[in-house]
Amino acid sequence: MSRALERTLVVRCSVTHAFDVFSRRIDAWWPTGHRRFDGSTLRLEPRAGGRFVERSPSGEEAELGAVVRWEPPGRLTYTWFPGAISGPTLVDVRFVEDGDATRVEVTHHEGEAGLGEHWASRAAMFERGWGAVLPAFARFLEETKDGT
Repeated sequence: MSRALERTLVVRCSVTHAFDVFSRRIDAWWPTGHRRFDGSTLRLEPRAGGRFVERSPSGEEAELGAVVRWEPPGRLTYTWFPGAISGPTLVDVRFVEDGDATRVEVTHHEGEAGLGEHWASRAAMFERGWGAVLPAFARFLEETKDGT
């Protein structure tokens, strides 16, 4: 397996709030520029085996991945189909208490994608994606504060 892409973000809220917003309110903060359909909604079904789905206003669905691990409030792991060749990549998100804040640790692995020699170029693409997605998550948390 190729080297994993790792990103860390510290947010000023509880672990529970960070997990809930990341997973259950993903549609509210995920950047519109990182969606397949204009005006779409995102949903991460809250259970192992659940789907990660984007739905267009006309009802068309794109399956983005599947929930592999659902361990509130500390860990969420899901497969990720966009950018894959034959199978999905794997995203592991951990929420760790860090004083009065939460450290969000994202590890994006090649998983079953079969990227091989293409992992480096795809990882660069994923790096740019996380460079937009995680700041959007942090901004949303800052705007909503804990529990709102």
